[in-house]
Amino acid sequence: MSSTLRVGFIGAGRMANLHAGLIADEPDVRIAAAADIDAAKAGAFVTRWGGAAFTDHRAMLEQTPLDAVYICTPTTHHAAIGLDCLEFGVALYVEKPLDLDLRTARRFVAAAEARGVLAMTGFQWRYSEGYRRAEELIGDSPIALATLRWYWTRPPIRWMWDRSLAGGQIVDQNIHLIDVGSGLAGDVTTVYAAYNDRQANYEAEFANWDGYALTLHFGHGAVGVCAGTYALFPEIQFEPAADFALRDRLVRITDKRVQLYTPGGVETWPNTEPLHRGVNRAFIAAVRTGDRAHIRTPLRTGLLATATVLAANHSAQTGAPVNVAAFLAAEGD
Repeated sequence: MSSTLRVGFIGAGRMANLHAGLIADEPDVRIAAAADIDAAKAGAFVTRWGGAAFTDHRAMLEQTPLDAVYICTPTTHHAAIGLDCLEFGVALYVEKPLDLDLRTARRFVAAAEARGVLAMTGFQWRYSEGYRRAEELIGDSPIALATLRWYWTRPPIRWMWDRSLAGGQIVDQNIHLIDVGSGLAGDVTTVYAAYNDRQANYEAEFANWDGYALTLHFGHGAVGVCAGTYALFPEIQFEPAADFALRDRLVRITDKRVQLYTPGGVETWPNTEPLHRGVNRAFIAAVRTGDRAHIRTPLRTGLLATATVLAANHSAQTGAPVNVAAFLAAEGD
């Protein structure tokens, strides 16, 4: 690896630009290329951040020496593109979820692990100051209840309005909170879900559920609930939050802070940096040093979270609880 880290992006839209803005000021990082099927997006990205533009990611991989690649495409392409990248030995940052096709996602993770590729899932909450403080506040104490809540509006990107492309709010968004819950309370073992179908959203192009309610059982014994909606408005003042009830105290994590509620009052520790800075810092540090200790969310973590949210969709459609491990095993065969 050269002293300068050469980074490429596959998918040059909203998330790619966000990540690029957070790594561009690293003194040893050079954004070398971007690929997007939309030539205008690829061109605009490299005009802003530098590098060569491509409309085919394989051409980018073949023609540009790279140390690391960010996969920031729509969800249904993540695992297939990841498999292509493995042929070139580059480190990988993969946006969540790993895919809507659990078989392809499982094949991708197994191949990455077999090759020993440094790869991670983009679960930025786990790298935040708030999450790390919550780990300290909870420690080894048993959690009684986890409550995960994300109230939102119609997604800003139109392909996300279609559940066949984005999976719905639990898959595309609340997966972050489910990952937080798994990190602190143990992986979800069982999920039982109920959704409503366009109960409040009437737009003809909104091919999605708009209300989501999950009951969860976590590996360390806690039970939980997870609620989400696309029915509200962008200015809603309820931050996405993960609450953890312990004996005589509650720990609340949001994208901006962590709070501890006790009989003595409320203590607050705000995040002092943008939510995505920590995860990008960790990825670049891991690529720079080869030290995988920087990575809190390897692809295997992403696979388990992906299986959990897809199991929730399956539960909502069948009306039955789903054992997540059995669902992952069956979908991986």
